[in-house]
Amino acid sequence: MNNSAQQLSLFEQRLPKKPYHTDEFANGLAIARAQNAIKSRYIQANGPTHKYWLVFDVDKPNASLDWYDSGAPAPNIVATNRDNGHAHLIYGLEVSIRTAPDGRSAPLRYAAAVESALREKLGADIGYAGLICKNPLNPHWQVSTWEPCLYNLDWLADYVDL
Repeated sequence: MNNSAQQLSLFEQRLPKKPYHTDEFANGLAIARAQNAIKSRYIQANGPTHKYWLVFDVDKPNASLDWYDSGAPAPNIVATNRDNGHAHLIYGLEVSIRTAPDGRSAPLRYAAAVESALREKLGADIGYAGLICKNPLNPHWQVSTWEPCLYNLDWLADYVDL
């Protein structure tokens, strides 16, 4: 299995059992089993208790490669809008971050600091909530994969000023 197939397979495996999804935001979000939700253009990448992916919304015409020019780490997956070049840059975490109420506060604070600094470095949309992302499993998007290894927070922190 090549790197691209591995990354996309891992994205699919890590989806919540019943993610939010939609083809058009104007129609609202639906909830369905992952096997059905993956057919939609937008999908919930992280479940309610764990964060496996850091997703950044970059609204620039060259967003799929802009990370390189900004000195940011290579995303694992990029899902790009073919019409305007805007993209979601998706970074996979080696170890998920526990986001449930019983999650430890120190790792959550560290993860939030790394995510915020990386968002700034990428010039990503600060208002993007991260619940729904461009689904890299849907052929509507131009999908590329870059970094074959999953990140730990320290590796990502090496690229930013905390």
